[in-house]
Amino acid sequence: IRYMLRFLILVLLFLLPCGIIRSIGDNTYSSRSALAASYPMPPQTDHSLFYVQRSKNTNSIVYETNYLPSGKINMDEPVKIYWLQYATDSSRSDLNYVQRRYAYGIHATPVKGHPGQFVLNFVSYEKKKFYLIGDADGKKYKAFVSINGKMAELKRIFIYLDGGTFWFPNIVDIEITGKDPLTQQPMIEHFKP
Repeated sequence: IRYMLRFLILVLLFLLPCGIIRSIGDNTYSSRSALAASYPMPPQTDHSLFYVQRSKNTNSIVYETNYLPSGKINMDEPVKIYWLQYATDSSRSDLNYVQRRYAYGIHATPVKGHPGQFVLNFVSYEKKKFYLIGDADGKKYKAFVSINGKMAELKRIFIYLDGGTFWFPNIVDIEITGKDPLTQQPMIEHFKP
């Protein structure tokens, strides 16, 4: 409930851009969802926020809360990002400069008047905003996003690619998966950026 109260404040402060919503019942989206469901799920910890996967391979980009040794969130860099290389040996590695700066990195903007809360967006796509909100003690954070016009706790983003290049990928669809913070029911939205 604390997360919902904080979230409602953020909703009043910001306009949440929504993607072009597709019908989940469509066979194309059903088969894509089945592909996404077949990928490995990264281990979940107290620091886990969400992860990104691509149809290109099974590697995952993991996003976690970045805490200082004191146990407080790192206000300068609140999200830690790394790869899990499932396609090779399941090792963990950092994003390189280009990946961090132009593709999978995160811009985090503190919310004025709400210490420890942030508006997030990918460096490669500024239209979809995410919200990093902590509990009252600032010890546990969750990422929230609008899914089909309703706020949800973000769990996974799956990007369906069909060719293209690193700099200009042909993104066919993005599937955002989360859960309703009150009912815990799964929520899914498909959109094309």
